[in-house]
Amino acid sequence: VIKQLMKKECTLEFSRDRKSMSVYCTPSGAGNNSAGSKMFVKIKGLWGGVGVFQEDMQVLQEPAGSAADPALGDLGVLGWFHSREGSGCIPGVNIGLGCVPPPQNNLTFVGCVGMLDPPRKEVTSSIEMCRKAGIRVIMITGDNKGTAVAICRRIGIFSESEDVSGRAYTGREFDELPPEAQRQACREARCFARVEPAHKSRIVEYLQSFNEITAM
Repeated sequence: VIKQLMKKECTLEFSRDRKSMSVYCTPSGAGNNSAGSKMFVKIKGLWGGVGVFQEDMQVLQEPAGSAADPALGDLGVLGWFHSREGSGCIPGVNIGLGCVPPPQNNLTFVGCVGMLDPPRKEVTSSIEMCRKAGIRVIMITGDNKGTAVAICRRIGIFSESEDVSGRAYTGREFDELPPEAQRQACREARCFARVEPAHKSRIVEYLQSFNEITAM
């Protein structure tokens, strides 16, 4: 039904700077006299990435506060906005580019829904088995750091009250460390978030330099 009512114009892919992904849609025109006069924006990310597009943050303060609760740190958000810029997607100038979306401003908040993707029930017991066998489990993910730490607590990589300072890093934080500090981080950390493939390779190389056997 949604595909019949709305036409996807273009997608602004996720980036670690924006911390969100956006899809631009316009009414398809079937039974809608205002086809082409409006553009709707669907933004997927965490509250920090979605909320930045809402001018009047008072509307979002209560749910955003709930989502910021450590117990709900792995709660993602799908938000809908109406663009007051209209259906102004700019045709791509290069073959395969598709279209370039308008700037993500002048958006009117329409609504949102929280999404929780819980770990499989067997994960926690598997991590406990690894711990008893002397295997150090490290989570390496592209997720937000808060999300990653919350999941680590849920599945037993971190305890509920454990201080994760020096044990959880983002890819950017890892990049900013000098080489020796990076080596030390790989010795002690159990969570790397917002990482790119190059970070994964570097982490594995450091671990192997300690004569550790690594598996993914």
